[in-house]
Amino acid sequence: MRTKPRETTMLTASKQRLTHWACTCAMTVGLAACAHATAPAVSGSVSSPILNPPPPFSEAALPHYLVRRAVAPITIDGRLGEFDWAAAPQINGFTHIRSGQVLQATRARMVWNDEALYIAFACRDGEMWALFTEEDDPMWSEEVVEAFIDPDGDGRDYLEVEVNPLNAIVDLRLTSITPEWVSDKDWDIAGLQTAVEIHGTVNDSTDVDAGWTVEMAIPWAAFAPQIRGGGQPQIGDRWRLNLYRIERGAGAGAAADLRLFAERRRSLRAELAALGDQDPATQARLQAQLEELQAEAEPLSTRYEELTEYTAWSPTFAPGFHNPARFGIIEFAP
Repeated sequence: MRTKPRETTMLTASKQRLTHWACTCAMTVGLAACAHATAPAVSGSVSSPILNPPPPFSEAALPHYLVRRAVAPITIDGRLGEFDWAAAPQINGFTHIRSGQVLQATRARMVWNDEALYIAFACRDGEMWALFTEEDDPMWSEEVVEAFIDPDGDGRDYLEVEVNPLNAIVDLRLTSITPEWVSDKDWDIAGLQTAVEIHGTVNDSTDVDAGWTVEMAIPWAAFAPQIRGGGQPQIGDRWRLNLYRIERGAGAGAAADLRLFAERRRSLRAELAALGDQDPATQARLQAQLEELQAEAEPLSTRYEELTEYTAWSPTFAPGFHNPARFGIIEFAP
């Protein structure tokens, strides 16, 4: 049992009263998240794919966001009802990390004060679901929103926080991703606060949901000393950060079936490991069962991934989210 001081809140609301902040773009101020850029044609000439190639993905423009300073306290309740949220620039377009149509839209905003960085998400979701409920469960295999924050922008020593529709969290520190992957899931964001408000019902496929909103506060004190470059910023400071969402349209039933397959595979592999070189006949039988199980699970696993949307504020243009070179740029403003 962890004793990390952290506050979480979960609220429910009818599907008919999804907040205007999550439903509409009427209050839109600021940035779209698309980070594609194309090379300009040479003036007075026809653009040539050889002379004027599009920039490689690593050179595609990064999105920028001005994080406005809050003028009043922010209550972490998932409702996003404060004036500061309404006044903050809204990120309107999470895009696929590589390519593809986004069916379930995501919006985000950020503000700051002397205590913390505040991040809010609003997620359209016709079927909200979550099976994991304990802190640091592998929620990235289900539906989740995520924030990666690298204050000094060196691609090392950055934090990650994830929140699912049940307001369960994952928080960890990434020390290195190349040439060796080094992470610490036992590291905690001290004082982290998160809250979720749901607009519909979680884990009920018999109705159509509207979506869910997430609110989090990451205290400046939580960054030091492990997250280098962190701590309370000054006006004009710039950090690197990315925001993500995983939306899995296959639903909770498919996820539960895949988990059962995984448990059966683990059991068979444990039996094989225990046998060692003894009893070749039993070893062959277990290996055949394992291969049969893998073949049985493969179509479901493929379908599960096909119905998944991996979206981001700043597209990574590569599989996975851990591409610090593609983190967007935030600037702390008055």
